Amino acid sequence: MAGRGARRSSEFRAYPWILKKLKLRDWNSANPNRNPKGEVWTQNECLANPEISKALGTKKPENVVIISSNIFWTIEAKEGRTNIKTAVKEAQEYASYINNSSQIIRVLFATSVAGNDEEGYEIRHFYLKSGEWKSVVVGKHPLQRMLSKKEALRIIDSDSPNLERPELSISEAVQLSNQINETLHLAKVGKEERALFVAILLLALHEDLSLQYRNDARIFINDINSRAEKVFRDSGRNELWELIKIRPSNETLEGQARALSDIISYLKEADILHVAQSADVLGPFFESFLRYGNTSKELGIVLTPRHICWLVAEALEIKDSDIIYDPAVGTGGFLVAAFNRVRNQVPERQLKIFAKDNLFGADDTGKIAVLAFINMYFRGDGKHNIKIDSCFSYKLVGSSKTSKKPKFKEGNERTKAEINLVTKVMMNPPFALKNSIQKEYHFVDHGLEQLANNGLLFSILPASVMYEKKYSVWRVLLLEKHTLKAVVSFPVDLFYPVATESVGVFIKKGVPHDVGEDVLWGRIIDDGFIKRKGFRVEKEKTNYQTLLDPLVACLRSWIIYGSKFSVKPGEYDFSPITSDELVPQAHLGISSLEVQAYNQEVRRIYKDISIQIWDQRQQLEEVSDV
Repeated sequence: MAGRGARRSSEFRAYPWILKKLKLRDWNSANPNRNPKGEVWTQNECLANPEISKALGTKKPENVVIISSNIFWTIEAKEGRTNIKTAVKEAQEYASYINNSSQIIRVLFATSVAGNDEEGYEIRHFYLKSGEWKSVVVGKHPLQRMLSKKEALRIIDSDSPNLERPELSISEAVQLSNQINETLHLAKVGKEERALFVAILLLALHEDLSLQYRNDARIFINDINSRAEKVFRDSGRNELWELIKIRPSNETLEGQARALSDIISYLKEADILHVAQSADVLGPFFESFLRYGNTSKELGIVLTPRHICWLVAEALEIKDSDIIYDPAVGTGGFLVAAFNRVRNQVPERQLKIFAKDNLFGADDTGKIAVLAFINMYFRGDGKHNIKIDSCFSYKLVGSSKTSKKPKFKEGNERTKAEINLVTKVMMNPPFALKNSIQKEYHFVDHGLEQLANNGLLFSILPASVMYEKKYSVWRVLLLEKHTLKAVVSFPVDLFYPVATESVGVFIKKGVPHDVGEDVLWGRIIDDGFIKRKGFRVEKEKTNYQTLLDPLVACLRSWIIYGSKFSVKPGEYDFSPITSDELVPQAHLGISSLEVQAYNQEVRRIYKDISIQIWDQRQQLEEVSDV
């Protein structure tokens, strides 16, 4: 009895961890006995249910989760990762007791959790199919993080424990990156290096998932470096590797090795290696590192939210026959969105060809472009057409005589044998810094120069480029050569914590704009995201795709097929250009600059930033005191 009590005492330490992970995966962690919306019983609480009480008597798992009115889930925890098999056995036994006793409720999921806060936790899920417990897997790999409510319902609907498309919410990606940020901060890794440390570790784990720290710091870090280097060497990109390899000093060697060991546990727990191959979780993940270190602000980079990348790929109807180019590739969000859309259309063989031959990007911020390289690597892009240099130093062309596949070539002058093959350009150019020669509209001009005639370009721009008088000559020249198909304004807080009034423009190359031609003017008032703890995250019970689908359908119908689908007066509508100000506000009958709303948002953002700075100072003072 004393031994059992000691084990229960140590297992109790896992309760907060389990509840935290359930809540993060969209379960209501409240006690159903006290909250009618609660979904998680802990220990004795489940015995309030007469069917469970009848089946278990005095027995009780760590948790019982309500999936629906008659479908339940048992969770059993054990101290120490080596006890995972015992936890599996007991979780399934609790489920069987209930299933054998009750004609009303069924337990279809059994989960085991083994570990502690010091060594981390191992987790295994099982689904009851045709009377047998089957491991919940992602492809061939057991799911190693907490099951989300959406995933549990998907498994039940399909009656299959195989999750082909795992998910990780933006909130989870941000929380994970913040946890890793703090670990690297304590290990004295500079802010500007942290994203690269994690990128290298991800590549190393992709090569060898069994990688672990074995008490020799130098050997451990050399192992990480050698495995990650293989990816760059196999891709012929040794120059990138020399830019980012881990080079700890003797003073920081031990601390950094232990930090990287801890981060391996965090990454495995989040199952991020499997998630990264099917969803762009690395974009928001890396973005939080860049924002934390102020790197993106210093470089003028405004990283594109992934739901906007999705919107553009859908509106432009990206296909596997398209050749895509992003001259300001950043972490690769637009290329990933193009890849994801094509993945849903073609077999695996064609998808690999598309990734290898049809996706191109350039960025002169080497350490950030490396993140795009890695992002595409996880999508099976074996060629990695990412140019680590200024896009203005190159042209992206094919040859009419030899190969029709585009290549980067130095210079801008074209020979008769060189032809433009790019069909779609998607980009978010760096918002020009005060001393920068290259302005945002220069990127638009460059993108148009790479496009084949009738090709389509999308660019995010500061709204000022489309309405201020100092840019009016550029706008006139643009319309003399090309057709403005649509302009969409974004929420002021889209790039939070940066406050900027921005728009997205859709342009068709090589066809002068007809004065009487309609333009689709749109405003995204609500994109389904809210500000929380320094980041914009998706609202609960809100799917941004469902929210933005009507606008996407209208954009695609007009831009691709020239058909006016539907309108929503005040939010998106068609009309010819009637003003030199090429922004939706000037053509939808509302205030041109919405100055009051903009100023209010700026004040809110500065207030939030001040609170964040104060919190960070307090944390640093606490660390210093320790």
